[in-house]
Amino acid sequence: MGEIHEEIERGAKWVARLWSREAILLTAIAALVVMFAITEVVVNFYTAKQGELAKMWFRRGDQSLLENRPKQAVEDLRNALRYDPGNTAYQLRIAQALAANNQIDEAEGYLLDLWNNQPGNGEVNLELAQLQARKGSPDAARYYDNAIYGVWPKDPEQHRWQVRLELFHYWFSHGNTAQAQAQLVALAAETPQADYEHHTEIGNLQLQGGDPRQALQQFQLALRVDRRYAPALAGAGAAEVAIGEYRNAIPYLQSALRLNSKNSEAAAQLQLARLVLASDPFEIGISEEERVGRTLNAYRQAQVTLAACASRHNVAVQAKIPQNAFQQIWAQGQQLQPLVTKLRGNPQNDLRIMNFVFSAENLAATECGPLKGKDQALWLIGKKHRLAEASGPGGK
Repeated sequence: MGEIHEEIERGAKWVARLWSREAILLTAIAALVVMFAITEVVVNFYTAKQGELAKMWFRRGDQSLLENRPKQAVEDLRNALRYDPGNTAYQLRIAQALAANNQIDEAEGYLLDLWNNQPGNGEVNLELAQLQARKGSPDAARYYDNAIYGVWPKDPEQHRWQVRLELFHYWFSHGNTAQAQAQLVALAAETPQADYEHHTEIGNLQLQGGDPRQALQQFQLALRVDRRYAPALAGAGAAEVAIGEYRNAIPYLQSALRLNSKNSEAAAQLQLARLVLASDPFEIGISEEERVGRTLNAYRQAQVTLAACASRHNVAVQAKIPQNAFQQIWAQGQQLQPLVTKLRGNPQNDLRIMNFVFSAENLAATECGPLKGKDQALWLIGKKHRLAEASGPGGK
């Protein structure tokens, strides 16, 4: 019995020891779980706090940038990135702030890092294009193309339209008219037919770029959608004037002014179109008396304009031996005096006199600045009928 009792005691002690180890182990595990839970709570709290601070500084930086305070924006956005260094939206915004603050190299560094990770990102490519354009780098065109065909999460068609428009201005400002016009052709093709406002905008740019016929097509597309859209009417009138179709221009311009009487440019274009039609001695259907009167008026106007421009350069137009362009053209006009009295029944004399008129007006335009009023009308008449030296700045 004693031996059995001892065995029972030993078993009890072993169970007690085992239970003690299990209790300690369970207690330790429980403590670890609690510690991990506390750590996770602390980490989550710290992470959330970091995120809140990052967002706060980003909002401040964004507002500073909107208020045109780029230096402050850079400081605020640096703080945002300290709390959230991997945030690509923050990186893009600080690049924009740095560029606005003329810290070009640092801005480029951020943008190139973003581009290496997202080469198809439309906004990143646009920012790089604008930065390269500021630096005068030819890489600007490549980044503009990337932006056009890049990824835009929101309103991709509108973004691409605007980027292509910006690329037009880039090429136009660099004197590359062919590339600029190519962008306008692409814009026109990508613009829905019903979008009359954008067709009008394209037309105005084509007019600015020296392609009035293409411009007229865009204005006419716009007017098919809204025939009372005043900007398109004014644009169509201006395009017709630029083409030389002054009679066609008048109805467009009159309609534009009826809708917007304060459009001074349309009013000036209308006045010019009427003046050209009223001054052209080659106009079909006018009487001989009207033809003679117009030729004489043009001759006298050209003499006055030539003499006035020469005077601004301290040049006397009359000289026994002409030494300069003013004196040479003046002498040419003086030699035509006998023809001035022989205009009736001799319409062929109109051409020689109007050649002098155009030469005089063209020289005045070159030497004394853009022509206005009757002088501009006479220059345009000469250009329309391809008279002597039918080129130059007079009609600009």
